Amino acid sequence: MVAGREVVTVVPITHTPPADPAGAVEIPAALKAHLGLDALPSWIIVTETNDFLWPGPDLRPVPGSKPGRFDYGMLPPRFFAHLRDKILQAHARRNLLRIPRSE
Repeated sequence: MVAGREVVTVVPITHTPPADPAGAVEIPAALKAHLGLDALPSWIIVTETNDFLWPGPDLRPVPGSKPGRFDYGMLPPRFFAHLRDKILQAHARRNLLRIPRSE
């Protein structure tokens, strides 16, 4: 919490295949479709987090959402747990880069 505002931690998603496959988790095509994301392959980087103040300038509504939403939906519990475990493993190995993003 910073001056009455929450700090939110997110992990980056990219279309670029990871140089180190152990540092990312590919998002299954069916999950991407369920969330309304594009059909291109995407990976969640599990060795990097971005911390920013909520609400903040880095947040933008999902394109075309009415009313403006800021999320694409919930991840299935097993997939979320897998991501969480990978992020915690990177942290335990001291291989987790935390990037502060704020105003």
